[in-house]
Amino acid sequence: FMIPVFWTAQTNGGPANSFSVASSADGTKLVGVTWPGFIYTSANSGVTWAGPFGPSASWSSVASSSDGTKLVATYHGGSIYTSANSGGTWTPQPSTGPAAWSCVASSSDGTKLVAAINTGLIYTSANSGVTWTPQNSGSATWSCVASSADGTRLVAAINNGQIYTSANSGVTWTPQNSGSLSWNSVACSADGTKLVAGTAGGAISTSSDMGLNWTAASTLSSFALCVDSSADGSKLVAGPNGGLIFTATLRSTVGTAGYLQGFQHSAIELQYIGSGQFIPLSHEGAFSAY
Repeated sequence: FMIPVFWTAQTNGGPANSFSVASSADGTKLVGVTWPGFIYTSANSGVTWAGPFGPSASWSSVASSSDGTKLVATYHGGSIYTSANSGGTWTPQPSTGPAAWSCVASSSDGTKLVAAINTGLIYTSANSGVTWTPQNSGSATWSCVASSADGTRLVAAINNGQIYTSANSGVTWTPQNSGSLSWNSVACSADGTKLVAGTAGGAISTSSDMGLNWTAASTLSSFALCVDSSADGSKLVAGPNGGLIFTATLRSTVGTAGYLQGFQHSAIELQYIGSGQFIPLSHEGAFSAY
């Protein structure tokens, strides 16, 4: 199992009041947007930031290809925008039309996209956003989506509802045991098995089995408006409302030699999920995994 530790506030020109963030596959290239505002980028995992870039707009979500060059952003009340040069220029995709786009995600190569409308449907694209297809997701207050590297496994969350997953590029969706919470951000590892989600209350939860089971990982001081993950799910980034961007490292035990270490009076509840793996259900105090 994996436990997030060592969240570190990042300064040096990062997007304050960040509304959405995205990460390259190795977790070093980050992009963040504000609403209203601009785009900011980092090439060193959030230690320093460059920007602002792009036009001033009400950006509601942004996603990135694995190399950090192809970006896609949702414009609340407008069309979906795409960029092929790390956000230097943006092109509106006329096929999407004006809508209350709330969230978007991308495959690793930037060709397969998924986007959702607040109080609407989920849409997918197989050609970098040129054309879009409504999927069998149902109309809901979709707040966030995420995609595996190949665009096959998708995850979407409803504000004050459940988290849903798809294993066939969005054709069908399955509600998961996530509880009905005010989910407003979600991300996944490259293979789509490790998930991280944030709520309006600042709580961050993680799953290592594609959403079947969830554990409360940590709580930030304010709304966890945006989260993202590196390709292996070991590095996380979160952007609270009205605060600085935070980063985290996930640690996991390995084999029978692995162990947990905590402070006095700490407690943890584990559940066996098969194949020699456990997940934490609840905990008091801080733990490190080795």
